[in-house]
Amino acid sequence: MKLTGSKSFLLGIALIMSFVGALGAGVMLGTGLNWWLFAVFAAMAVLGSVCASKILKPVPDVGIIIKYNFPKDAGYYQKGKRKTTPVNDNDILYHLKMFLPFIQIGMFVFAAVLFSGDSHDVPQRVESISFDGGKAELIIVDQGAFGSYAELRIYNKEAEHIESIYFRSEDTTPTIDSIEGKDVYVSYRKFPGGDSILPYDRVMLGESLIDHDKLKFNYHFRNIK
Repeated sequence: MKLTGSKSFLLGIALIMSFVGALGAGVMLGTGLNWWLFAVFAAMAVLGSVCASKILKPVPDVGIIIKYNFPKDAGYYQKGKRKTTPVNDNDILYHLKMFLPFIQIGMFVFAAVLFSGDSHDVPQRVESISFDGGKAELIIVDQGAFGSYAELRIYNKEAEHIESIYFRSEDTTPTIDSIEGKDVYVSYRKFPGGDSILPYDRVMLGESLIDHDKLKFNYHFRNIK
């Protein structure tokens, strides 16, 4: 099979779409920047792959070229027979047809791994207050499309870390009001719902909620309407 000028152009466009889509989807997944863009890139990759497969469908089954390093018969083999002819267009197109999905998956995984990790966890705002026993810091961490959360860190007078808790901040930003002894007061403005006093299960996250009875401080959350 030989590609004409128009088919070569269409194949090139389809391959570009499939590769760019796979890379873009991997980047969006790894960074969590925008799930709509992830969907767009994923659709682009699928559409490009489908178009390329349709264009390459007439390519004959010539078999995959494999290199063997036999002591006596080392060389290239195709469909169990030694290949004696030069690589032609059908050989190249057949391999592209067979390995395109694996190339896309590899590019997607590579981009996702390369751009993953804590790179999307960006501290957005830091608030700190001092109290009789030491100092407290409130950090708002932006996770992009995954939303945000707040981390409250408490230190003693020697700047040694005592405790950290994690709680919600995607709907409204919390503020440290005061710390009196072992009581920590945190407030939200216009938190969803009509409650003035917010229980732990409304705001705390992860281990902070699960092990709230083991915390060294008592935390009080209120909603300022």
